[in-house]
Amino acid sequence: MVFLGLFNLYTLRINLSVAIVAMTKKYNVTQDDGTIVEEQEFDFDSKQEGLILSSFFYGYIATQLVGGYLGSRFGGHLMFGIGLGLSAFLALLIPVLAKTHLALFLTARILQGFFGGIVFPSVMVIWSQWAPIFERSLMGNITYTGAYVGTIAAMLLSGVLSVAWGWESIFYFFGSIGCIWYIAWIFVVKASPELDPFISEAEKKYIMTSIGDKGPAKQISHPWKDIFTSPAVWAVVVANFTAMWGFYTLLTQLPMFLNDTLNFNLDTTGFMSAIPYIAMVGLLFVSGYLADWVQIKGYLRTGQVRRYWNCGAFITQMAFMLLTAFATDPVLSMVYITLAVGAGAFPWSGYVVNGLDLAPSHASIIIGLSNTFGTLSGILSPIIMGYIVTDKTREQWQIVFYITAGIYLLGSIFCWFFVRGRLQPWAKIDQEKLAAKNAKYDSDKTTSVQH
Repeated sequence: MVFLGLFNLYTLRINLSVAIVAMTKKYNVTQDDGTIVEEQEFDFDSKQEGLILSSFFYGYIATQLVGGYLGSRFGGHLMFGIGLGLSAFLALLIPVLAKTHLALFLTARILQGFFGGIVFPSVMVIWSQWAPIFERSLMGNITYTGAYVGTIAAMLLSGVLSVAWGWESIFYFFGSIGCIWYIAWIFVVKASPELDPFISEAEKKYIMTSIGDKGPAKQISHPWKDIFTSPAVWAVVVANFTAMWGFYTLLTQLPMFLNDTLNFNLDTTGFMSAIPYIAMVGLLFVSGYLADWVQIKGYLRTGQVRRYWNCGAFITQMAFMLLTAFATDPVLSMVYITLAVGAGAFPWSGYVVNGLDLAPSHASIIIGLSNTFGTLSGILSPIIMGYIVTDKTREQWQIVFYITAGIYLLGSIFCWFFVRGRLQPWAKIDQEKLAAKNAKYDSDKTTSVQH
């Protein structure tokens, strides 16, 4: 269900990247007197397109830390479902709002981001209750694969839907699927193994033994100063920003790049844009399996896995971004882009689950903080692109790839020195305090039952 939830989140986030190509596409219209004129439904310039594509992230960035706090306070499963359900409902309103006024269109996208922003931090709360220590990388990657399967679905289907039934059908289709998923989520998902009526006793015992009984979530008190001053936490933040810059650069702009430089048709653009993410889905399973396997076998420590998976991927992506900038052959361009995006599967076994290594009780806050900075990529990248790619030439697109390659390099250097994989001292102290509180809670509960 988390897999399907992230699938929905990314279809709702990505579908506009293809839809905006259809919304601004020029077409010939024959008038009554036989004159052929060129028209388009929405006459957005490059700066307006950048603003529209980044609008989702204005709301998304506002609720990362809030989502982490609310998830740890009221339950990750609750916030995860509400965030996605409301974001899906808003998708159904976008066609009407877009035709009414640009401001309403932007407001709907910002609100989609606002509610979608609480989703990823809530996943950390869910895994803190459900994921055994040596299954975190694989379990995380299986569910995070939903984000990329959603990306593929949005890329593949949006072009087809637009050509067959108009760009409006893109939002109606994916919005409806999201609403149906939310109804199923309410009935299927529980906060923890203890509350799941369908789990076996053996599985429940295995999970609880591995992660420990945390007691009521409301007893958690977050050490804000320690979190904000921890180099290991900031390594997670920098890795998130680095990974997301490249991810959002291609995610929001790849359809336009293919249309501008390789002259692909709308339906072809959607299929070609999906190819890199198909490669990434396959590598996510490889990345997660290898990350857990090398730890179980004792070949690498947890910190080494997080460091190597982050830095190795960033350097690889930097190289392929530079090759893409210089490539003139369409086939080679797609090969390089596919390899660059595919390498992005490995940091998902690095920084994404690293918060659980550093401080399990505060992982939702750490991922919320890192996503706040990571979301800056989603805001800045399309806007910067809008100011650079004004004439839609290959030379202007090269500058976009140069900037992305430079960010990958800087991110890999920072992560090499500051990534850690052990429970941090401040989190260990906090866990001892939490254990004492839980012991008191259990004692009080036992006394109450006896009375």
